Amino acid sequence: MMRFFVATVCLALFAANKADAQTLSCNVGASLDLNGQVSACTTSDKRYKDNKPFEAPSGTTCEGSKYACLSGNWAGDFDTAYGCFGGGSEGGVNQLDNAKAKIIEGCKASPTCLNANPNGIPMRGWTSCTTDDCNPCQAGPLSGGAGVSAPSLVVGIFALLLSFVSQV
Repeated sequence: MMRFFVATVCLALFAANKADAQTLSCNVGASLDLNGQVSACTTSDKRYKDNKPFEAPSGTTCEGSKYACLSGNWAGDFDTAYGCFGGGSEGGVNQLDNAKAKIIEGCKASPTCLNANPNGIPMRGWTSCTTDDCNPCQAGPLSGGAGVSAPSLVVGIFALLLSFVSQV
């Protein structure tokens, strides 16, 4: 009888622990493919590697409080959604910082991107958040603000993606 009671308590604690671990879903998209087409926005609950933010996600599910969604809000009203990062620190802060550094490095390698986004930082900042599908994902209009046309920005972001992927 005692074994049954202990087993029941352990099972209940395990179930309660699993119920507390929320899976985070993030937007991914509004980036360019190899044909120069802007990708559709989708969602994913898989973690992207902070040192390789442009690769396919890992098989790790974004579960718990150590994950966050990330978007770069670029010139020309492009909100590129990079997906879920984290796993090491609360809210994925360290992993988000690593991913941002790689994304900035890629933008700095593209004169078009760098011209539209000073210092390689998204002109309209970053969005990091911890609720489902909270990170913006949208391709800009045919012409953007700040005198930057969307096609030239698209070429810049495409170059950014190619240069970054080839370096990793």
